[in-house]
Amino acid sequence: MPTFVVPYRLNGKSRLGDPEIARAMLEDVCAACAPLGEVLVCDAPGGQGQALAAFLEDVSGPVVIVNADVPCVRTDELDALAAVAPALVAAPDGTTNALALTDARDFAPLYGAGSAGRYGATLRARALELPGLRDDVDTWDDLVRVGERAGPNTRRLLKARAA
Repeated sequence: MPTFVVPYRLNGKSRLGDPEIARAMLEDVCAACAPLGEVLVCDAPGGQGQALAAFLEDVSGPVVIVNADVPCVRTDELDALAAVAPALVAAPDGTTNALALTDARDFAPLYGAGSAGRYGATLRARALELPGLRDDVDTWDDLVRVGERAGPNTRRLLKARAA
């Protein structure tokens, strides 16, 4: 059973500008992960790659890293990703939204523009098309686009904001 690690910026996504929505998305991601294994939130300082590298030093065995900004993720998608590790799900812009590794020690801080290609080549990770993991939220337009498919915490806040 893998450990699920969710990197999360404590003050929320700066581009989104709403820490409550960022927290709701995190809660939806954690809820999707929870039936499959232990869920750890990585709130270490530094950029995402550096923070995860430091955090994963204390984790062993299989690990699935899932970004906190994929509020549409479903448990069955996470299970499919974990089952074929090493594997990844890329965002439409070529960055990496989720990464499954057979061992946490295999992690390398390769995030940034084009990271999905780098992870695929470096780890020989299989690229999967899983819609709930593919659709990340960086802007309000993204949130509106995926809102109806988002998890219950995100939908509840969106509904409250619309009222």
